[in-house]
Amino acid sequence: MIEKVKHLVRVIPPEPDEIKPLSRMRFNALAGYSRQPATVLMFEELEWHGTNDERVIGALVEDREDEDFGWIVLGRDERSRFRAIAAGSSLVSAETARDELFAAMRAEHAKPDEEFHQGDAIGPPVDFFKPLVPLGRLSPIFKILEGPKYTPARGLIEAMMRFHEDADGNFVEQFQSTDFDARLWELYLFATFTELGFAALPDLAVPDFIFSSPFGSLGIEATTVNPGAAVTAPDSKEKMLAYIENYIPIRLARSLRNKLDRKKPYWELPEMKDKPFVLAIQDFHAPGMMRAIISAATEYAYGVRHHFVDGKIKVERLKEHVWNDLREESGFFQFEKAENVSAIIVNPQGTLLKFNRLGYLAGFGDRQIRMIRRGYRCNDASPGEPMPPFVHAVHDPGYTETWVEGMVVLHNPNAVMELDPELIPGARHEFLQPDGRIMSLVPEFHPLFSETLIFPPK
Repeated sequence: MIEKVKHLVRVIPPEPDEIKPLSRMRFNALAGYSRQPATVLMFEELEWHGTNDERVIGALVEDREDEDFGWIVLGRDERSRFRAIAAGSSLVSAETARDELFAAMRAEHAKPDEEFHQGDAIGPPVDFFKPLVPLGRLSPIFKILEGPKYTPARGLIEAMMRFHEDADGNFVEQFQSTDFDARLWELYLFATFTELGFAALPDLAVPDFIFSSPFGSLGIEATTVNPGAAVTAPDSKEKMLAYIENYIPIRLARSLRNKLDRKKPYWELPEMKDKPFVLAIQDFHAPGMMRAIISAATEYAYGVRHHFVDGKIKVERLKEHVWNDLREESGFFQFEKAENVSAIIVNPQGTLLKFNRLGYLAGFGDRQIRMIRRGYRCNDASPGEPMPPFVHAVHDPGYTETWVEGMVVLHNPNAVMELDPELIPGARHEFLQPDGRIMSLVPEFHPLFSETLIFPPK
C-alpha cells in the first residue's frame, strides 16, 4: 500500500493481522527443524499460514488417531528459530480450527518479540554468512552465494540452518572454508526427509540423523568424497571410462569403509535399536564429477558391471578397482560388518543448484532470476529411448521439483535390517538379483543428469 503525503511517497507496511497461505516447502524451510518425532507421529499437517511479514506462522493439523483438528502457532526465539508459542484444538471442524488458528496468530503477532523467547536458547543467532575467515580461505562455492544468481539458495540456506547446534564451536568457519560441501550435503538430507514427513531426533551427535515418521524410522550417516591429491584429468573417452570405473569407486570406497571401521559402530548405539542404518554419500572430489556417482557407486557396492552384448545384459563380477598404484576391493555389501548397512544413498542432483531451484520455488531470492534446467531422464518404459532429454523453465508457474527427486537407493541384499522402499517414495530403488542383474523401482520422472542455466536480474 502506498500513501501520498505532500508529494512524498511513504510505503505503509501490510497490516500485521493479514494472513497468507504458505506452501509446505516454504514452511519446511522456515520451521521444518522444529518438528519433534512425537508430534509427527500424532498429527498430520493439513495447511500452513503466515502473517504477511512472516513474523508469526502456523499450521492446521489433524490428529491421526482421533481425527479431530488442531493448530500450532510458531514465533522466533532468541536465536531466530521458529518454535511453538501457542496451540489449540477443535472438535467441531477444520474450518473452526482454522478460524481459531488465525485469531491466535493475530493475537501473538501483537505481542513484542520478547514474548516469543523461551529462555533456553544459549547465545545469539548464528550468522552463517558473516565472514569469519580471511578472503583467501573462503570456499569458492561459498563465495558464489554472494552473487546475484544464487539469492534463492542463500535465502533458503539462511532459513534452514537456524536449526544447527554448533557443538564444536567451529561450524560456521568450516562452512565458509573447508567443509562447505559436506555441510550442504547434510542440509540436503535434512530437507529431503523433512519433505517426506520425517522428524529428526534432536540433540543427536552420532549418527548424523535419526528420522522418524508414522511409517517407520531410520538412521543416516552422511559422508562425502572431498578433493585430494591432484589427478590428471582424463583427455579421452577411454580414459574417462576407466576413471569412472576405477578411480571414482576407489575414492567412494575409502569414505564408505571408514564408516564400517568405526570403533563404536553406529548400529550398536541404543538409539539405533531395530532401525535400518543407511550411509549417504556425495562426491565432491572434482567439479561436476558427482554426475558419475550413480554408476560408480552401484558397481562398487554390488561388485558387478553390466555390459550390453547383442541387446542383452552380460554380467561381469568385479574383484577390485585399480587406478595406477591405488587399489580397492569391490563389492562393499559383501564386506565384513557391511550386513549392518541397510542401503547406500546417492543423488547427483543434491547440489547447490538444487538449493537454488527449490529456494526459488519456496519464494526466496530475487523473483526476476530466470533458470533453465535441462538434462536427461530415465525412461525404462521405452527401451528404444532409455535416456530422453528434457528442458524445463524453473521460473514457469507450472514447474515442480522435490528434494527427493534424483535420489538413488542401493539396497543391501545381505542386510540384517532391510530398508522398506516405501519409506523413501520418489527415489529410485535398486535391488541386486542372485544372477547379478539389478531390479529397479523407478519413479515417473527420474533425472539422470541435469544442468541449470541461471540468468541474473537485468
